[in-house]
Amino acid sequence: PPRDRWSARLAEVAATPGSFGLVAVEVGLFAWLALAAARTAGAASGGALDALPVELLVRAGALERSRVWSGEWWRLGSAVLLHASWLHLGLNVVFGLGWCRLVERALGTARFLLLYAVAGLAASAASLLVQDLISVGASGALFGMIGATMVLHRRALPGWRPFLRSRATVSVALQLVVFTAVAISLHLPLDHAAHAGGLLAGGLATWLLTSPARRPAAVAAFAAVLLALGVAACWPRPGLSHLAAGELLQRLDQALRDGDQAKAAALLGQAERAGLARDARAGDGLAYDRGLLAVQQGRLEEAARLLRPVAWGGRPGVREEARRALAAVAANLGYRSYTGDGAPKDAEAGLRWFEEACAAGDGASCRDAARIRGQPPP
Repeated sequence: PPRDRWSARLAEVAATPGSFGLVAVEVGLFAWLALAAARTAGAASGGALDALPVELLVRAGALERSRVWSGEWWRLGSAVLLHASWLHLGLNVVFGLGWCRLVERALGTARFLLLYAVAGLAASAASLLVQDLISVGASGALFGMIGATMVLHRRALPGWRPFLRSRATVSVALQLVVFTAVAISLHLPLDHAAHAGGLLAGGLATWLLTSPARRPAAVAAFAAVLLALGVAACWPRPGLSHLAAGELLQRLDQALRDGDQAKAAALLGQAERAGLARDARAGDGLAYDRGLLAVQQGRLEEAARLLRPVAWGGRPGVREEARRALAAVAANLGYRSYTGDGAPKDAEAGLRWFEEACAAGDGASCRDAARIRGQPPP
């Protein structure tokens, strides 16, 4: 009867309130953020309910190096409760709730929640130490529950040999290996460092919690290692994270579009001190921005020198923009040199500038160069 089914469901919740409580918090947080994203995007954009914007996740507490290094260490915990999409949340709930309930029934709600927190914090710390990504999700803590379950399975058997030969042990190990191998080969956006950190921390913490003879020294050593891991992950470092570098470059581009030369020069200096000029992702863009700033400041010959390497050897996208800018600068210099308007008159130099502008794609400069050489225009 329906009443019996509801009674059975309520009994399940009552037996493992910690597991269902965590799911409720995670679903509630995602729903709140999804509604906020939908309101921001407007009524015409229902897709905001499917995947949250990265900016919103970062504001809500996602794991991000520059924020943590600036003192927001609480992100190690908040990131565990956040999810990027309904699919992300659903998969973690479907595949994680069973592991959580199993551990909670075995250890009790208080020790389960303690274990979940330890595994989640260790997963976040491992993620911060290994990679420069924006990370959210409960999967690191859920891997901790898998580690805890395997330790409980070992405790239930008479020794390591039966444990290693157990069908359950072999099955879980194979599933983890296959899952990780498939995810890596398909380049799925999963945080493998968090998974490994959570799995190890969950297993070790459960081993200590279920040890027949509590050894204070072992517990203290584990706590010290966990604390050291967290401190190492949160300790401020020089340089910029990938997100912080992107935000800096966006501010620089905006300053150049606004013609704010002082602000653009200050941001360029900040980017260069942070080492972005040596970064393959940002180096071409910075060289291009230096060229644009030189144009705005009227240093056209220096601008041409800065733009040439990017125009002919930069990454696609930036290369085309730099080539257009170089064509405009060279055409301007060609006119000035050839006519003597704003520069010493030098017909040969003017021709060279027109030829460079022509090579960069300026058709008018090609015709001007042809006329100077006495050739039919192209």
